[in-house]
Amino acid sequence: MIKKLLPAFAAASIGTASAALVVPTGITAFHQGDSLAGDGSSLKAIDGSGMTKGDANDPSTWTVGNTGWQDDWQGFSTPAPDTTWSVLDLGGPTADLNRMYLWNVQETNALDRGVSDFNIWYSNSPTLTPPAASGAVTTYDFSSGGWTQLGGTENLPIGTQLGDTGASFDVSGASGAQFIGIEMLTNHGGIRTGFAEVAFTTIPEPSSMILALVGGLGLLRRRR
Repeated sequence: MIKKLLPAFAAASIGTASAALVVPTGITAFHQGDSLAGDGSSLKAIDGSGMTKGDANDPSTWTVGNTGWQDDWQGFSTPAPDTTWSVLDLGGPTADLNRMYLWNVQETNALDRGVSDFNIWYSNSPTLTPPAASGAVTTYDFSSGGWTQLGGTENLPIGTQLGDTGASFDVSGASGAQFIGIEMLTNHGGIRTGFAEVAFTTIPEPSSMILALVGGLGLLRRRR
């Protein structure tokens, strides 16, 4: 009986091992937004503001529907080569990266300012000059400075303002990286560009999956 149940149960055990949430510890961007650290700043993209979290550790259950500008980040520039970008610091080299979750601008009458097409880059030691404290637009070229592009161009749909679930993107190819760069190529037609929130997950560690499997086998033996 155990032999018959093992394959299916093993797959179920591995599938239910939980992924780890990774929230960036810092953000550097082409423009600081409406302020350097308060309402409308780039920091609002990593602090969970405006989010409703069904499960605090599972970004796929998070929604954003706050229609105020205070909880969005929008830089004062329309997309152009080298002028609309952000770099996210994960706090250290991060093994087993899996998904990047991204939510777009939600401000009333400003949905067209959200990012549309973008490229993803990754690095462990990029050359990066922080924007001036005044919030002036700072240009940056990801083709130099130690970056590697991940996959092809991605797209984030326009915000909905109605419990937006955002979208997730495969970043497993950047496993082990500390810095993720978002090169914003287009927005949805507005005079600024940015996004509301970003978070990452990792895949379960092999040790966690093994423990889940061993525990499941123990339950099977007791049932037998």
